[in-house]
Amino acid sequence: MRKKAALLSALVSVFLIMNASCSRKKQVEESAQEKYGRGTEFFMGLRSMQMGEETKGKRQLRAASRSENPLIARRAKEELARSEDGMDTRIKALSDLYEEYKDEAALLPLCRELYANNEYAKIISATEGLDLAVCHNNIAYYRLRSMNEKHDSRFSKEFLVWCTERPFDRLQYSLYSELAAVPKVVRMLSLIYNRNYGSALPLTKEFMDGGGRMTAQIASAIGKCLLYGSAESAENAAFLEKYAATTNTCQFYFYFYAARLYDRAKGMRDKAGECYKAALATAKDVSGKADDKLYDNALWYYFLSSLEASPEAAVKVLERYRDKWHDPYYFDDFLDSLSYRLLSGQFWGLYVKTAGLLKDFASKESAAKFCYVSARLLQEGIYKPKDMDAENEAFSLMNAALDSGTDFYYRMLAASRLGVGRTELVERLRLLRQDREFLRNEDAEELLLGYADFGFPEKIYDEWQNYKDVIGMDTVRKLSSFLFSCGKNQEGYYTQSIRMASRKLFNSEAGLSGLDDSLFTLSFPRSFSAKVSEYCTEYKVDEQLMYALIRSESFFDPTVISSAGAIGLTQLMEMTAGDVAKKLKLTKYDLTDSATNIRFGSYYISEMIRRLDGSQILAVFAYNAGITRVRNWALSSRDELKGRESALPNDLFLEMLPISETREYGRKVVGAASIYGLLYYELSSEEVISRIMG
Repeated sequence: MRKKAALLSALVSVFLIMNASCSRKKQVEESAQEKYGRGTEFFMGLRSMQMGEETKGKRQLRAASRSENPLIARRAKEELARSEDGMDTRIKALSDLYEEYKDEAALLPLCRELYANNEYAKIISATEGLDLAVCHNNIAYYRLRSMNEKHDSRFSKEFLVWCTERPFDRLQYSLYSELAAVPKVVRMLSLIYNRNYGSALPLTKEFMDGGGRMTAQIASAIGKCLLYGSAESAENAAFLEKYAATTNTCQFYFYFYAARLYDRAKGMRDKAGECYKAALATAKDVSGKADDKLYDNALWYYFLSSLEASPEAAVKVLERYRDKWHDPYYFDDFLDSLSYRLLSGQFWGLYVKTAGLLKDFASKESAAKFCYVSARLLQEGIYKPKDMDAENEAFSLMNAALDSGTDFYYRMLAASRLGVGRTELVERLRLLRQDREFLRNEDAEELLLGYADFGFPEKIYDEWQNYKDVIGMDTVRKLSSFLFSCGKNQEGYYTQSIRMASRKLFNSEAGLSGLDDSLFTLSFPRSFSAKVSEYCTEYKVDEQLMYALIRSESFFDPTVISSAGAIGLTQLMEMTAGDVAKKLKLTKYDLTDSATNIRFGSYYISEMIRRLDGSQILAVFAYNAGITRVRNWALSSRDELKGRESALPNDLFLEMLPISETREYGRKVVGAASIYGLLYYELSSEEVISRIMG
């Protein structure tokens, strides 16, 4: 009797649990139906297709194709087209899709499917009237391949347009390699593409002497060939300069490469400057309209040329053109080089003057750098001006760096120097870099949120990349938070979450609520916290430093391998890992295993700190550039400042490191560590900076 009662009770419990589960599921579905309308069918259809319920899934997708949200409706139609089994029905579905939308996003999958099934005539028909100079290059490739297969009489003319009026890349080269006969100009372009400049050189002269039709692509390729394929720099420069003066076509490229060639020739920097100025004056696209990108590119090289002459010359050119560039961030690397040259050459007054020149014109990052460093030169008494109050000027410059609205490194250092308290600092960090032109795409937001609500993390990141400029802060918070939660089961989602949140953090349409804003914690997460805590405790490493190092090295991606072969979260080289393994007495290890990588990285940075007399910042430099280099830099830094007895402060020492990559790496790690200290460890900027910078 007791057994029957127990069995009955168990059955009742199971029934109640199942009933409750079904009830919750029904509530979720009813809530989703209210939120997404017909779009609900799209997400449910995706789930049905995943589970192998194809008939049900297609029915749901067909219903979703009538969604009020045009983007969801389109994605439903695309899924239906991809799900068709037979070749003919799949082609028909993709053709219908293209007929409806008439854009390249619909044309490309149609061409791909037609090409896979040797339907060359249909590709030619579908791509009639396309401008091969500007359309999607893969679509142009499918058209040209099909025309060649069908021996279309128009092939030669269109192939020439495709090769000469847009950048010559692997697709052009692939088709070129299969052809028995091609125009000499295409052969020339293919040789230059493969960096076979020596063989291409006679063809460039032959083409120019023969008066062939010049395009921007050809002119650029010829300039590159003369620059890299010949030692006769002055002669080639004069040839291009003369050619530019006698033509109205593509003048920019001839002046631009003439300038670069004059730069290579000895004693001809003045001629280079004249040609750079001519290039700036002729920076136009094929329609004759001013081209901002060409202009900025030429100006960047002009700045670099002047810096190679001297820092003084560079500042003169900068003073003349600082209000004429179009994208100030394009010049950040040049300005970092200028900063280094001014400091290493001890042009203290000129450095402070440059800070004033850049204040309202450079990117926020570069302006912050010059303001902060100038303030420190004044505070340390390295620069002692006679015509200004050094203390007041330093205070003003330091506040300008703090309120620059830029990345964290210089802002946190400035806050530390100014003694800004936590509450005031949080208020001054509320807006990093505002996107004043933001326009929300509600359809894209609804689609992305649906992927999250219905559990499709694998679809979010790629779709977000299509629409990242039109997705608002609230939506990014939700998506990034969802992906972060998915990272606990599939670690790759951590990286996607961070990238999405970080981008919005520095391109927000409104101010942040403060350090409690989830965009902060999602941009600077503590993924793998148990292992980080364990090994930081074991090897006596500050957690905020370790998190900053992992974030800077890998964005928390445990599988990433750099081009140099560095592996995993802390980006360790195999040789370094081998040395660490010996010291830890391990014979087998896997650097893509997150726990192992964190352990090795924690041990290695702790060893760098120990061997560099407890200096965290020197250890950070050594992590990037090697301990021998850092020791040599530290030994020589005192000698570089005439009359100074004490060692250079570490913040200024960073700015004088001869390797730009290490300078930037140091800034990234220190900036991130300071934010981790503020977010999670209740440390002030002063406390974090003093620990890491010494």
